[in-house]
Amino acid sequence: MNITLLPVRGIGEVRPGDDLPGLISAAIGLRDGDVVVVSSKVVSKAMGLTASPLPGEQVEDARRRIAMSAEVADDVVVDTPHVVVVRTRQGYVCANAGIDASNVPGGELLLLPDDVDAAAEALRDGLRRLAAVDVAVIVSDTFGRAWREGQTDVALGVAGMDALRDERGTVDREGQTLRVTLIAQADQVAGAADMVRDKSAGVPVVVVRGLDVVDTSATGGGKALVRPPETDLFPHGRGWLARRLATGEGAPVRAGLPEDWEWQRVAGAAGGGSFVADRIDVADGLAAGRAEAALLDLGYDAVVHPGEGWTVVVRPVGGPAR
Repeated sequence: MNITLLPVRGIGEVRPGDDLPGLISAAIGLRDGDVVVVSSKVVSKAMGLTASPLPGEQVEDARRRIAMSAEVADDVVVDTPHVVVVRTRQGYVCANAGIDASNVPGGELLLLPDDVDAAAEALRDGLRRLAAVDVAVIVSDTFGRAWREGQTDVALGVAGMDALRDERGTVDREGQTLRVTLIAQADQVAGAADMVRDKSAGVPVVVVRGLDVVDTSATGGGKALVRPPETDLFPHGRGWLARRLATGEGAPVRAGLPEDWEWQRVAGAAGGGSFVADRIDVADGLAAGRAEAALLDLGYDAVVHPGEGWTVVVRPVGGPAR
């Protein structure tokens, strides 16, 4: 199999209300079997999905505020001064809820569509009508990956093809039955397309030609790629336990400390050096254990010294003891 990646040039700046299928079909001759990979940015622009910072608010502060709002996020997974990672209402776990601030005129912010699969299906319907061809459409966005550096494009919305290729039950060359092999083929196509997309030059669409994946009966959409929370082995990010304790859900240790003391603030004060917390007098060793767990959860060594009471020493992991 040979595939060709065709960047679609000449679309120009997309504005609210623009006919995106019309712009794409006018810019490139599509063929049956093509997979059209469209950046979520231009989909959001065409749909007018923008938000504005409040008066006097910096763009990054506005993005954080909106990303953590109940209208956008179902859960905050990680909240640090540098990045916030949330589980969006659509189920995506991503930085800043996928809210985009780059290449957006007027300091506006771009929000993801509420239903990206529906947006992909609408694009596909428009392209089939205008170009009289049977194609698949992927609406993609750039995501980071846990445990790996760098970003890659992934499929958010999918229409006209299966997002997953199920190879379970097939047999490998050694005669072994495959039991867990489920290929995220829509993500693979989105990542391949991004290799020829020039974001700075305004190339938001790539046609992937030569794949045999178009399936008019496919119905799962990009939602098939979203792991349900009940099967997520890593549902909580760094700092989750500390936030849980600080909100009173797990009986945090407060003896000898101000009532508004927060584990995360104390750990953050450690910075690049060592930090000794106030002496904590604890009658119950379990409570001290929870304090240690919270600090470890934040990525710090928390050394609990038993004595007349308890003293918690906080230091960055790998930093010198004090």
